[in-house]
Amino acid sequence: MKLLQSLAFTVLAYSFGYSQNCNCTENYNWIKNTFEENDAGYQYIIDKKGNNAYQTHNQLTANRIAKISDYNQCKIELENWLKFFRQDHFYIGLTDQAKSNQKKLENFQSVTANPIQLEKFKKEILSKKSYSIEGLWKAKNLLIAVKKINNEFIGSVVETKSKYKLNDVIFKISADMSSATYFTSNYKPESIQQVQYLGNNVLQIGNRFFEREFPVLAYENKIKEYFQIKSSEKPFGYKKDENTVYIYIPTFDDSKSEIDQLFKVLHSEIIKTENLIIDIRDNTGGQDQSYSSVISYLYTNPIQLVLPEFYSTELNNQPMKVIIENPSVDEQTKKMYKELYDKLERNRGKFINLSSNENVALIKREKMLDFPKNVGIIINENNLSSAEEFIFMAKQSRKVKLFGRKTGGALDVSNMVDLVSPTGDFEFSYCVSRSKRIPDNAVDDMGIHPDYYFDSSIPEVDWIDKVKEIMSFWK
Repeated sequence: MKLLQSLAFTVLAYSFGYSQNCNCTENYNWIKNTFEENDAGYQYIIDKKGNNAYQTHNQLTANRIAKISDYNQCKIELENWLKFFRQDHFYIGLTDQAKSNQKKLENFQSVTANPIQLEKFKKEILSKKSYSIEGLWKAKNLLIAVKKINNEFIGSVVETKSKYKLNDVIFKISADMSSATYFTSNYKPESIQQVQYLGNNVLQIGNRFFEREFPVLAYENKIKEYFQIKSSEKPFGYKKDENTVYIYIPTFDDSKSEIDQLFKVLHSEIIKTENLIIDIRDNTGGQDQSYSSVISYLYTNPIQLVLPEFYSTELNNQPMKVIIENPSVDEQTKKMYKELYDKLERNRGKFINLSSNENVALIKREKMLDFPKNVGIIINENNLSSAEEFIFMAKQSRKVKLFGRKTGGALDVSNMVDLVSPTGDFEFSYCVSRSKRIPDNAVDDMGIHPDYYFDSSIPEVDWIDKVKEIMSFWK
């Protein structure tokens, strides 16, 4: 969830110098001090876990990082330090400078395969009595030839518009499809334990998906749909059958116009169809305003919205000052932010409700739509932040039931702002607001639980069919 929606990213830049090795201790001390002084969730966890536990955690972290000069290892330790407070809603990332230095430290060499003669390769594939994953596979900006060599399937580049070069090996998969090694764009090998061959046309290696290009084989509709869900960056939807409209929303980040347009196109179908399925698997959030138009299709009664309170510090208030001083911002907007900024500045070191003097707001609509009669929302562990806020609002409707797995739990402290460390090595994001829900109705690290839980015996590719099956009984 981004600060007051319109602020989006606010990166505070520092002057920094070049360093070959990572000074992890210096970066840790800066992140630790910044978090202690400014994060809205810091004191809540200290009060909950105790200062002694925190000091022990700090000492153990300091001991580990003292020996680290590797940027990636430092990143892991910084993330582990932050996980004392919560499992998500913070961010540690390497800057371009650090990535460049890390590449020099690691100096991974590309693994290359013998050049593939495409026409000869295609003839070899077609001559086989049965098909495996051998063939041509496409991913974003890549065409990959997969060929079995000894006891491995080797995937190498035959066409590229990316950082990979021709004949670079992208992955190696064991003959029994139980594990793989994936080579990242800087050629670092990653060990992968999840490999799936879905139908004839989708190959999943960890969280990466590839679609078959050749040979052309029968494509099951549910496999094609699943690939679209896992690869699409934009919302999509359609009338699935006479009783169901299906909509997938991959993100709420700067997607309001796309979501609004999709619902506008499908409006006539939605308001005469009994069931609506909204799939937000892997939607990690964005801006609350992105889903505002969706609420009308779910609405049955006033929706309670628990308001956040903002922690006022000089650093936390800086984004509003940037807007006020921006010559491209109109005067009315500047005036609004100036009033908010002044209110925060008058209350340094305190939590302030910027919206009103109430802890809870009610969202009301003039009427409830007759259709859809039932709304199923598909969720999983990758739903965070604004996606969870949407779920919180939606589940208050009598029409709505949740399906899937519990969400990730990153909502109680929110509204992230972004910084760059003084060394220029790390991007760092923390939160400036906390919800009045805590501690009585906390979400962080616990998530929001579905009404219908899908355990591991139900493959994710079958989730939509399972939701349809359950909803068919709601007559």
